[in-house]
Amino acid sequence: MRWSWFISGAGHIAFILAVFLAGPLASDRPSEVVILSEVAILSEQEFASLVPPGAAPQTQTDAPEVNAPEEGEAPRSPMAVAATELAMPSLVAAPESPDVQEFEIEQPALGVEIDDSAPTALLLPSDIDGSSAQPDQVAAPAPRVAPVPQLAPPPEAETGADLIEATVPDPEAPPDPVVEEDAPRAPQEASDRIVTEAEEEETNAVVSSMRPRPRPSRPPSPAPDVPDDTPPVPEQVAALADADTESQQVAALADADAESRQVAPRGPPLTGGEREAFGLAVGECWNVGSLSASARATTVVVAFDMQRTGVPVADSIRMVEFRGGSEADADRAFGAARRAIIRCGMKEDGYPLPAEKFDQWREVVATFSEVGMQFR
Repeated sequence: MRWSWFISGAGHIAFILAVFLAGPLASDRPSEVVILSEVAILSEQEFASLVPPGAAPQTQTDAPEVNAPEEGEAPRSPMAVAATELAMPSLVAAPESPDVQEFEIEQPALGVEIDDSAPTALLLPSDIDGSSAQPDQVAAPAPRVAPVPQLAPPPEAETGADLIEATVPDPEAPPDPVVEEDAPRAPQEASDRIVTEAEEEETNAVVSSMRPRPRPSRPPSPAPDVPDDTPPVPEQVAALADADTESQQVAALADADAESRQVAPRGPPLTGGEREAFGLAVGECWNVGSLSASARATTVVVAFDMQRTGVPVADSIRMVEFRGGSEADADRAFGAARRAIIRCGMKEDGYPLPAEKFDQWREVVATFSEVGMQFR
């Protein structure tokens, strides 16, 4: 930045000095000489009185002859001359080549004889300007002679008589099949009579007919519906029959369970305190506050199986019977009892029941009512 200031200041100072010094020098220069001449103003009448009448100024009509510049001698400007000198390179002397002894290449003698007596092709006269419609005939080219002679091919080797084996046909071999060539047939002879459309025979007869198609096989006729002589069974009767079948199956299962109980050894029965403790444990989870009055008034009998650890089997919980309400109320009351049995059975490793009396509480039947719970 400082160098730029120095340069700028020096330039301004030099400019100011030049202005002050140039003023006195310019004033010392000699002033140009002004030549003045006196002029008189004449009117038209005074001018006419000074010029005599009839004396007209002589005008020169012949123009001086001007010599035309000779060709090739046009004036050239110094710039053109300098450009020409720069464009023309100076000639450099080529170096002298060393003396090379002249030698001749021996050309092999060509063993080709040229017959000079052969007739040459004559050219027919043709129009040079191309006015002729036919193209000009060109002489046939002369045979081309190769510059280097080629060696003649070696003569073919003669085959010896001992190398050729005579082939004798085998009499046992089957004869070759003879292929009969189709002899060319002569085209049909054309008639010299022209047949018009009016003379053609018009016929609607079928020249060739297609073979009739076989008749499609008919589908077998459906068998007639035979009315069933058995009387229709009412739906209620069928439902009762199904219910009887289910009740028979349940009774058979109950009998089998009773027989197994009788056969299995049973331990001492539960005491009153053990039963009461079991009921209190289930009652902690039994919540009937969300049930309606009719559902709370419904009594349900629930049966379920127990494991040896005191945990109930959830899939075995079932409703045996209900009293004092509708089926919907019974379902609600059974749902509350089922939830209570499962929830309390999962706490503290099952219900507090004696393990030595497992045969007594393996199957539990509980009655849930508005009054309380009873176990048996």
